Amino acid sequence: MNLDQMLALLPDNNTGAIDAADLRAIVTDLFGGHSVAQVFGYLWATGTGTPAVGRVLVSPLWSAGSTTLRINETTDDGQNLIFTVLDSLSSNLILSGANGGVLRAKITGPSVDLGTSRDIPITVTGISGAAPINGEKMAVVVQAVLP
Repeated sequence: MNLDQMLALLPDNNTGAIDAADLRAIVTDLFGGHSVAQVFGYLWATGTGTPAVGRVLVSPLWSAGSTTLRINETTDDGQNLIFTVLDSLSSNLILSGANGGVLRAKITGPSVDLGTSRDIPITVTGISGAAPINGEKMAVVVQAVLP
């Protein structure tokens, strides 16, 4: 939901102690100023095991019931991810495939270090489009909600 859609849900409060301009200022600040997102490039992996370098998958595969993001600590372009911040903040996750499939999830706990990869507990909040195919380019977006 974008900012205008959120604001449309608020009743007009021109007669109370808080007027509409105040509410707009509060919601605008909350919506735009307290999160940070990073995008990482990966390739989709099929299967259930530990993902290879540059690979990511969810388990069970691409479904509303997926409970785990399995991600290699090294992205497709060779970046090494650091999980300290991700593990300490409330975070959202978006997986977006080149074919248009999108999976949105809430990260529900700290990652489990498996050596070269991590298992991250998730709760899927939305899914649309086709499941990615093996080797498909994926954008992994992590949005950390700042305290």
